Amino acid sequence: MSLGGEPGKTAGRAHFVFLACAVVSSLTVNPAAGQQRPFAEDAFKDPSAGPIYRAAVDNWRSVDESIVRYTARIQQRIAAALRTPLKDRILYRNETAVRAFWDRDYEAVVQVLGTRSQYPGRSIAVREGDLDFLDDLPFDEPFEPGGDRLFFGISESGDDEAFEARDDEFWFAHPLASGADTLYQFESGDTLTLSLPDGRRLQAIQLDVLPRVADVHRITGSLWIEPETGALVRGVYRLSKQFDAIRDIPEMQEEEAEGSFKYVPGLFKPWTFDLTMVAVDYALWDFEVWLPRSMRIEGEVGAGILKIPVSMDVAYEMESVTTAAEEQRMARAEAAGETPPGGEVLQEVHFESRAEAMEFIAQLLSEEAGKPYEPMGRGGRGSQGRRSLLIAPQDRESVTTSPDLPPPIWEEAAAFPSDEQLEEYVQSLADLPAPTVQGIPWSFNWGWARPDLVRYNRVEGPALGGKYEAALGGPYSLTASGFFGFSDLQPKARLNLQRSTVLRRLTLGVYRENVATDPAGGYLGFGNTLDAFFFGRDNGEYFRSTGVDFAWSPPVGARDSFRLRAYAERQEQLDVETSFAFFHMFDSGWRFRPNVLAADADEVGGELRISPWWGGDPSGGQIGLELYGQGGRWWADADEVSRDYGRASAGLRGAYSLADGRWRAGFETGAGTTWGEAPLQRAWFLGGAQSLRGYPASVAVGTSFGRGRLEIARSFDEVGSLSLFGDVGWAGNRDDFDSSDLLYSVGLGGSLLDGLIRFDLSQGLTGPRKQFRIDLYLDAIL
Repeated sequence: MSLGGEPGKTAGRAHFVFLACAVVSSLTVNPAAGQQRPFAEDAFKDPSAGPIYRAAVDNWRSVDESIVRYTARIQQRIAAALRTPLKDRILYRNETAVRAFWDRDYEAVVQVLGTRSQYPGRSIAVREGDLDFLDDLPFDEPFEPGGDRLFFGISESGDDEAFEARDDEFWFAHPLASGADTLYQFESGDTLTLSLPDGRRLQAIQLDVLPRVADVHRITGSLWIEPETGALVRGVYRLSKQFDAIRDIPEMQEEEAEGSFKYVPGLFKPWTFDLTMVAVDYALWDFEVWLPRSMRIEGEVGAGILKIPVSMDVAYEMESVTTAAEEQRMARAEAAGETPPGGEVLQEVHFESRAEAMEFIAQLLSEEAGKPYEPMGRGGRGSQGRRSLLIAPQDRESVTTSPDLPPPIWEEAAAFPSDEQLEEYVQSLADLPAPTVQGIPWSFNWGWARPDLVRYNRVEGPALGGKYEAALGGPYSLTASGFFGFSDLQPKARLNLQRSTVLRRLTLGVYRENVATDPAGGYLGFGNTLDAFFFGRDNGEYFRSTGVDFAWSPPVGARDSFRLRAYAERQEQLDVETSFAFFHMFDSGWRFRPNVLAADADEVGGELRISPWWGGDPSGGQIGLELYGQGGRWWADADEVSRDYGRASAGLRGAYSLADGRWRAGFETGAGTTWGEAPLQRAWFLGGAQSLRGYPASVAVGTSFGRGRLEIARSFDEVGSLSLFGDVGWAGNRDDFDSSDLLYSVGLGGSLLDGLIRFDLSQGLTGPRKQFRIDLYLDAIL
């Protein structure tokens, strides 16, 4: 573990003394440690945990006055993305670098070194003068040595009141606060040995924090405590239960009961937040005091179908630190007429006002940086409501290109936790036992209450569904869902038993349901429902499946980058059961196209889908890979002869910037084939917006396929783009491939938010079924 800092470097910079003499503020402190009541008898799961916990509590409740002042360079980077099946789209990102001058008796002064933000519409606001870079500067105040060290950056206060139950806002039950032993249990773990630069060794002991019951206000995680002083060396934790706004906020429960949210569409509920990981690391400065080195926060905000993962990194590089002991040594040396330790003589300068002092400090920083800085007044633009005093460059545009800025959060950088360290943090959380669930929390929804419980397609007509979800305790949950189609008059149901951890989800299911030949196409989802109901364009091919399966997939909250599934099932053909579409209601001769003639068969097999994605910056390079493989043995009803097959496909997608970033190019290419004898429902189908624009769904069907598309797009202010594109595709028997059978199309497209919402006008160029088509869909490459 890197300890950071350099021994012997202490504060002595003149401008720090000027700051201490000029800027007036108040100091918020923790309550002094008092007489502790006895801890709960079952608070400690082993004898070693008690002394470690007591040392940590004493340290937390004491007021840390050992640090008088410090100077630090702080780098911060944040990203928030919208999660979709194809990729995570970056909705917001920021990189910031500041220099903080903190003093325990005065307000902190923050020198802005650089900041760079990107989100839809920002460039428009900047161009029209409606936004200054300070307006969205996401940094307020530096680390407070006398405050809380576990929740710093999350909670604004470090005293007991910050962690007491209250209804007006969200709060944390701090594991070291008074009464925490009745909410948590504690268990000692491994010992972490730290090697100091002078050869000494320091130990930190792991203390697991285990909530007695899962609760949205309680964390689960591990603290590494230095046993002699009780100092926190590292903390890794997460919320023990996902937060649901309507369920967990009494005021919102009342509003829900009164019907205040009845007009909010079910596809945008529930409103949830899950703090999936917080990791704080401290470094030992000059063998005396622990100061922050890095912090990582990961979470996910949810609003129904909208899932927004958020991550933040903070890194501290201490430039100078003055401790109380050192200040006393300096005072004694000055009184004795000796040169102070470090060789620097501190000078006091007094000013008539804070403004005069800030102007003087800005002048010092300007001379040091070689460019002009100016203080930002309390009532000035971008500084209102901030707790720190800001000093910023006069040239506002220079902050976006500052060499002090860190790289985006998806790139590794030396100051921040590496990918290996992040994996280590996640593994430490995975090693903890799942918290006990109080009772059996459950929920039931049906119809419009959720976006996936209403659908329309040509094989079942309008269908309503219901879903029951229950937490069984620990990592186990039970889900029962069902649909009833009002045209086919057939019930469908699925029962899942799931084991979910921070590393994976394991799901055992029993089902009788309608499935699409390409489950990843989303043909039983909301988008295809709208297409089928209004325009009569049902792009899926369906069959009924009854059986049992077992699946391994990423944990809840993670992108679905892989899925391994084994199954044994009965497959049956489905007929078209409805002929209604809104815009064809007066066309008596119109009908939906036929469904695939699936073979009635029994099948056992397995399938694996791997779909990693690299890059999230909509103005940078992105690339994604999709690999799929499936193998099975099936028995047709017609002859009951067993047949084996295997099939595989590979796809590559990418997007990259051209010229000055306003132009972008995107491409997709894919191919697949089948070996052996597969039923028709295991064929490859091309056609429609997802695979071959300018043609109807399933225009080409076969045991092999190949396809590609190329686009050139002009972006407009991170909001949308217009593009020209061309598609090519073929499907059939690979031994019969002929280039003259290739289907081509061209078109014009428009999109919002990096392809999140896509609108295409396309024209097929070859083949008897070429069409002019208009498509509106979600989740495109550009």
